[in-house]
Amino acid sequence: MRRPLTQDDVDELYARARTPEQHRAAAAQLAAWAEEVHPEDDEVSPASLLVDAGEQLSRIGDHDAALELFRRATVADGDVLPDVRCYLHHGLLAVGDVAGARRLADELRRERPADGDVYLFIGEDHELAGDLREAHRWLTMGLLRMLSRAEQGDDLAVSRAAGLVRARSRVRRALELPVDEYDELAEGERSAD
Repeated sequence: MRRPLTQDDVDELYARARTPEQHRAAAAQLAAWAEEVHPEDDEVSPASLLVDAGEQLSRIGDHDAALELFRRATVADGDVLPDVRCYLHHGLLAVGDVAGARRLADELRRERPADGDVYLFIGEDHELAGDLREAHRWLTMGLLRMLSRAEQGDDLAVSRAAGLVRARSRVRRALELPVDEYDELAEGERSAD
């Protein structure tokens, strides 16, 4: 049996991987670790290891192999923040399966995620894929959800809303939409920086 793993072990693999071969080797190591569960793995889970492995392959453009690891992560044990399906959504868009990504995003939307990072992740995925309308939709949904939670006293929602406001404003500028009250907030943050 292997020794217990920490997040430092995973980070070290990331730091050492420079070439495509090293990224592939790191992905293979992470996937192997995911298969060999250790009862004292407190910082990592099989699901998180598979996501990390998929990200290694994404970095070198092997999106098909990364997508397979993201699929495996969705059924593996353990939590991945913000939601393991965000990584699957990213992988689906990377291989051009827009319809599959849209179905998965609709599933997430119907669940009304409490974590603003889900909306940010999905919105920015659509932005990177060039679907600015869908990006705007997700970022707006997330912003409104976080503002509602902030009004109820959720301090974490306030910081999540800030990230969503910035991303939403960027997308709205790209869409050439008129400035709204939330864009003014983002503009105020940019001026303060």
